[in-house]
Amino acid sequence: MNLTDRQVAVRAGQGDVAAFVQVVERYRAPLIGYIYGLTGRREEAEELAQEAFCRTWEKLPTLRQPERLVSWLYRIAHNLAVSAARRPRLVALPAETPAQTPSSVDANMEVHRAMALLSEPHRVIVALRHFTGMSHEEIAQTLGIPAGTVRSRLSRAYERLRPLLAHMLED
Repeated sequence: MNLTDRQVAVRAGQGDVAAFVQVVERYRAPLIGYIYGLTGRREEAEELAQEAFCRTWEKLPTLRQPERLVSWLYRIAHNLAVSAARRPRLVALPAETPAQTPSSVDANMEVHRAMALLSEPHRVIVALRHFTGMSHEEIAQTLGIPAGTVRSRLSRAYERLRPLLAHMLED
């Protein structure tokens, strides 16, 4: 049965595990993509997404506005990613996977290096837009800011990224 996010949130908040499984199935890939956009590390993104789902499940009975489930989930994930970025860690080179060619690994690394040069508010909005496919309005709701602010930050972020990644667009 395909329930709305609100219906799923209400049922899951009442302890319905099957309803929460729907949340995980719907948002696992976009959430990992969003966190990956912030961290640039796939394994860390997967771990943080798992932690975000665990915390969401634990705190779901306290959610006062079930229609804001997705925004709430992304806020939890965002806070976890910010906390993780503050922790010291060993620097490791990304492992090349069979599905990735050396050029795609290099391109991914270059995009993440360019995004790292953005301020956090700009990086977050780019990640939400391009790694999750959220609309300007959905981003605004998730971050609790006006949609106009989302548009202007996205525009400024593109202005900053364009010269850094222009050579990739030419290829």
